[in-house]
Amino acid sequence: MKKLITLGTMFIIIGCAAQGVIINKKSRNRFSVKDEVVFYDNKPLAKYQAKTYSLDGGELVEEYNLLLIDNNIPKKQVIGDLIDFISDRHQGAEVEVEINSDKHMFEL
Repeated sequence: MKKLITLGTMFIIIGCAAQGVIINKKSRNRFSVKDEVVFYDNKPLAKYQAKTYSLDGGELVEEYNLLLIDNNIPKKQVIGDLIDFISDRHQGAEVEVEINSDKHMFEL
């Protein structure tokens, strides 16, 4: 009986994890890039500003810096999805997203 419960619990966990991956991939499909602009649902969202390299613990690290163009995004998770999308696009590079404070997206 314990084995059956354990097996059932494992299937539930695996199913939930798989669903999370599918949902996350769907949200990444909402992004596209043209020239230096990243679009979300075909609307400009961010712009590539810089590509930098640094040494971190003796390893060369590639980093991309983007500036958020549209500060009227529906939820902050879009920024996390943007970072994941750019990191995947550039094979695991580190990503920073800058937000102009003068547009008042977040209280400072």
